[in-house]
Amino acid sequence: MNKVLLVILFIITINSAAKSNWTPAGEMSAGNTDLVRALAYTDSGIMYASSWGTGIYKSTNRGINWTFSGLQGKRVTTLSASRNGDVYGLSKTQDFSYIHRTTDNGNTWTDVFTGSFPLNFAGGGEIVFPSDGSIVAAFSVTVGPTIGDVSTFVFKSTDSGNTWAQTQVIGAGFAGGMIITGDERILLGTSLGGVKYSTNNGSNFSNFTSFPPIFIKTILKADPEIIYVSDAYGLNRSTDNGLTFTDIGSHSNGVTLRTACVNRNGDLFIGMDDRNVYYSDDLGDSWKLINEGLPAGSYFNVLISADGKIYGGTNNRGVMIYDIPTHINSGSEITGHYNLSQNYPNPFNPSTVIRYTVPESNDGRVVNVKLIIYDILGNEVEAIVNEKQSGGTYSVKFDGGNLAAGIYFYKLIADKYSSVRKMILLK
Repeated sequence: MNKVLLVILFIITINSAAKSNWTPAGEMSAGNTDLVRALAYTDSGIMYASSWGTGIYKSTNRGINWTFSGLQGKRVTTLSASRNGDVYGLSKTQDFSYIHRTTDNGNTWTDVFTGSFPLNFAGGGEIVFPSDGSIVAAFSVTVGPTIGDVSTFVFKSTDSGNTWAQTQVIGAGFAGGMIITGDERILLGTSLGGVKYSTNNGSNFSNFTSFPPIFIKTILKADPEIIYVSDAYGLNRSTDNGLTFTDIGSHSNGVTLRTACVNRNGDLFIGMDDRNVYYSDDLGDSWKLINEGLPAGSYFNVLISADGKIYGGTNNRGVMIYDIPTHINSGSEITGHYNLSQNYPNPFNPSTVIRYTVPESNDGRVVNVKLIIYDILGNEVEAIVNEKQSGGTYSVKFDGGNLAAGIYFYKLIADKYSSVRKMILLK
């Protein structure tokens, strides 16, 4: 009987440890009822949050405490952090649109662009940072004659954000997501014209014919070279840098998507207009509902991945935090387990992504990890990973462009663990 009770208690402990809830971050304004429209996180560990109609708050301790940063009374719809830690924001009034910037960790903010757009009821947009050092901003503007006549205005800076020049007006509705792909294209979503793309760092955009010209809510990029484009109801996945897409919006049931993000491990998080939140750890093939801890009546306007967690800006409860359950802590030195996933896509031509998990260690130790490709005869083709790694989930791109079509195997070797899976290369 004692053994049975012990097993039951162990199972309950495992289920409790594996489960994660949304928890509130620290209080921003009094009562913590802020409507948060935008979030950004810098490599130096500073998080910024836009409280609608109040201004920008910042936190230097992962959202535990917040201090007011600036832009008093502004309605900031977008925040984006550059590689050097400067943060840019977009806001508007009925007659003007602004690009704001902080270069001193949020101590002060300046308006680096002010544009006159009378009777502008649109707003919203995106900012990206191409590798040539330029900055590209795209934001929505009412062009008339009716409120519903909206275009996306594209501006570009080539002097670190000090001055801005208009490069294009895209007559395709609201801006909906903007990313830079692995081959340096900029993809820009629109509400009426599908996806637009630029091959010259935002100087001009053309129609992206690989995706239909429909409503685009957002665009995400996951490493390596996986792109997600959302229509009104869910995400569509491309594993070939945007050449083809697969619908992975099985969770939708006719409900529209509000926001989405992807973390560095490729895990997906989406917030829907019915206030449900979903999570996928298999590139969107399956989804888990993760509403636990989200207050009744609250939903997410924005989701971002930062510092190994998911941060969500809500409509009435400030910022909420979700800690992804990656392992079960049973008191032993090593927590969780090794795992080698099936490559995706499979069959593939010419590249595929292999994901694997290294369990975490309580003392932070690292293990030597090898990921080796073999041909059907057992000959080693390539060791695509051979290094010491700490606990976590990793994604590696394998390119078989120089190999003959056929069956190959990949083997993960780490500590005393080894596992082999088969994959098929087509030509």
